[in-house]
Amino acid sequence: MIKCNNLKLIKMAEIRPVGDRILVKQHKPETTYGNTGIYIPDSHKEKDDSGTVVAIGEDVKGIHEGEVVLFNQFIQPVKVNHMDEDHILLRQQDIWAIRDV
Repeated sequence: MIKCNNLKLIKMAEIRPVGDRILVKQHKPETTYGNTGIYIPDSHKEKDDSGTVVAIGEDVKGIHEGEVVLFNQFIQPVKVNHMDEDHILLRQQDIWAIRDV
């Protein structure tokens, strides 16, 4: 939702990935302190390699919205801000596995 000048709320357009692309909300690391109790800033944390599938392209097979997937964390995904939250756009080949929850 976005606010206009006259304070009306307008629903934002949905994002629909094309081809074999998948929109994923990446999970954030849960801890802010290491095993020793020393604070680790976000810039030095290891990225989490899992996320929840938000939307899929028409060519994606075997992966469905709402599933938790493991992906290659060493690629350079496209970062997308959707519904005021950060998401990433991946190709199906970058998905390694589906996590059973």
